[in-house]
Amino acid sequence: MLFIKALLRKLENVLPMPCPWYQHGVCTSPKLPEPSDAVVSVTRCTSDKEYKSCTYYVEPTQLPQKLSRREKLRVYAPIHALPSLISIECPKATVTKLESGIIIAYCKVLDRALTKFEAELCRKYWKECPYRYTEPI
Repeated sequence: MLFIKALLRKLENVLPMPCPWYQHGVCTSPKLPEPSDAVVSVTRCTSDKEYKSCTYYVEPTQLPQKLSRREKLRVYAPIHALPSLISIECPKATVTKLESGIIIAYCKVLDRALTKFEAELCRKYWKECPYRYTEPI
């Protein structure tokens, strides 16, 4: 792994690295409301370091972290609301009562609310769940 990182550092010095927001002739900077070719200067965008002076350039590491689906959870009561608190033994699932009073089952692996049908399957067959051994997406 260290060898690969060292090789990449050497390649950065040899090969010009274009702006990470320049893709197929379009600027995809998060500072723009939508991708645009109006702000593209091919010589600046494809240069080794000049693109960092662009007003639309942002370091990729400075971007705000993407919200998980749980933080912007959308629940449709007819399919997600559980009639009562149920017990799900799966360590990757939680049953939660929302501020609105709706009770839902949430799968951490799928990163979404489970439907009533899925919650019942999860409760009964959690040991056979194919998602149980995977990492969250």
